Amino acid sequence: MNVLALAHEHITMWWVSIGIGFVVVLVVVVLLSLLLAFVNDIDRDVKSILNTAGGIAGNTGKIPALGQTAELAGVLRDELGRHASTLGSLRGM
Repeated sequence: MNVLALAHEHITMWWVSIGIGFVVVLVVVVLLSLLLAFVNDIDRDVKSILNTAGGIAGNTGKIPALGQTAELAGVLRDELGRHASTLGSLRGM
């Protein structure tokens, strides 16, 4: 009888061990799923930042041309003034 009691205790301990192992595996799966979700969020945000940074680099790369734009706007203003005078003189004919 004493041997059967020990065998029953051993079986109970095995079931407890299996139950604890199952809970540990379940917790690991949940934590890895959360980690994967966080990594995907970070990856998506990094891609968004890289796209934005590329656009900013494209826009700021043209800043040196602004000085030339101001100069050419002055040239255009002078040319338009000449056209306006020519048209004004034609109107007087």
